[in-house]
Amino acid sequence: MAEQTKQGGEKKLTGRHVFIWICGFFGVMFIANGFFVYYARTSWPGVVEKSPYTASQNFNKTLSEAAAQDALGWAMSLEFKRRQSEVYLVVSARDKLGNAIDDLTIEANVGRPATENFDHNLTLESTSDGVYQAKIGALDPGRWRVKFEALQKGEVKFQSLDTISLK
Repeated sequence: MAEQTKQGGEKKLTGRHVFIWICGFFGVMFIANGFFVYYARTSWPGVVEKSPYTASQNFNKTLSEAAAQDALGWAMSLEFKRRQSEVYLVVSARDKLGNAIDDLTIEANVGRPATENFDHNLTLESTSDGVYQAKIGALDPGRWRVKFEALQKGEVKFQSLDTISLK
């Protein structure tokens, strides 16, 4: 058994002391891990794809859709615009020649990257010359995830997932 010496006298380190220290150490670890598990389970479900098996079966289709999207050569730019206390999502759509694309239906989902608690589903309206916008409402500053699809004649032509900072 190990011994510990102090200036005023001798104090023994017993098995009981070691047992209390080990229980205290692992007790703190279990409590910390319990908080991490609780916040991980309540903040984000972690589901990226509802059915990963089905998505894997359609992988070749996904690749061909991405190739078709690249072949279009469309350029889409995203930005948040703040007007007074309201925030708007603004998308500018251009084809590969730089011409405005005006016949799109754009649907977007705006939310925080690590949680689904602040998600907003939007349908953007064409305002002019290839510019689409939708009012989100009050939005806190920080990083926001924007996932959107541009449909032309009911068919998805362009998809994007970006992260934008709002000041």
